[in-house]
Amino acid sequence: MRGRTNFAPRMPTILVGVALTVIGVLGTFMGVLPSVAGMTSQTLGAWSFVAAAVVLMLGVLIDGI
Repeated sequence: MRGRTNFAPRMPTILVGVALTVIGVLGTFMGVLPSVAGMTSQTLGAWSFVAAAVVLMLGVLIDGI
């Protein structure tokens, strides 16, 4: 029998994902984030959504994250 390949993300990983999602909503839909390094609020929000998805996917695929 093979070992497990999917794991449940730990609470800190979920909290980071939630924080990145909230930042994404604030930037993309509300436009309240300041421009940083020449990126607009919408761009920061979109990258925040991408980062949240990556963090949560890593939490599912790698044990202990």
